Amino acid sequence: MIKRLILLVTLVAFVFALQAQSTPGSQAIAKWKIEDVVRSYSANNDTVYVVNFWATFCKPCIEEIPDFIRIVERYKSQKVKLLLVSVDLPSYYPDRIAGFAKKNNYNTNLVWLDETNADHFCPAIDVKWSGAIPSTIIVNNSNGYRKFVEDQMNAAEFEKAVKEAIGEPAAFKYVSPMNEAEIIDNTSGDFVVFRSDDSAVYAVSGGKVNTIAKIDHMKVIIVEKDKLFYTYSNLGSTTLKTGDEVNADQLIGYAAFDLDGYKPTVDLYISDATKGTLLNKQDFAPRKDLRQVDHSIEHDREPQ
Repeated sequence: MIKRLILLVTLVAFVFALQAQSTPGSQAIAKWKIEDVVRSYSANNDTVYVVNFWATFCKPCIEEIPDFIRIVERYKSQKVKLLLVSVDLPSYYPDRIAGFAKKNNYNTNLVWLDETNADHFCPAIDVKWSGAIPSTIIVNNSNGYRKFVEDQMNAAEFEKAVKEAIGEPAAFKYVSPMNEAEIIDNTSGDFVVFRSDDSAVYAVSGGKVNTIAKIDHMKVIIVEKDKLFYTYSNLGSTTLKTGDEVNADQLIGYAAFDLDGYKPTVDLYISDATKGTLLNKQDFAPRKDLRQVDHSIEHDREPQ
């Protein structure tokens, strides 16, 4: 009878243990060294590994993780995997980290980094890593893709990197704001320059006019949509006023000439509340006005 009772208690305990392990956020959090982290994304296969370094006290980390989880889930059939590596203090491990992960439904792979020497663990991930978080490395060993970002990534930036890692051809995000424009990358990567014979400027996205400012001889228009800010700089004039609703491809104004007086030119920035989106000319499809109308007119005749 005693043996049966012991067996029953053991079985019940085992069942409860299994149930606890199957609940997202409640599983035991492994304690890893940096070599374990590196090994986790070093296999010679076509899996896309996303390794994100975060902490429970890091606000930008907490803001980006839900987008990471959602986007990785969308691409899981294409072998995309996410690993969250907590760099919280030892006193937070394991209960405080596990409780935070469960509360926020971090239902993905999660480990704690058992390291204190940044001079050792940072260069193991990337020689440029200063130790700041959030930081993310995205790797696909089958095609040589490797991207390290020591900053918060918004959803669009992260999904673009995942697609690149998978090997999907880059898709245009926007149509150029100017007809037949020459598109020029800025070396900092935070804006793109458009130069055209046609001075007309069109919205690359719909939204609401947040700001219209005049700086020296030029106007700056900021259109807000879905927590992104589209800033058009170097306009000579505009057809808009603050508070106007704008549709994508709507005429919003006319570009001023560049500093050399060569051609009408517009600089476009896209940012969220904290930082700019990395842009390059591959993000923009050419715009061609099929009506073949020349919108270029003298600025002193344009609407103010």
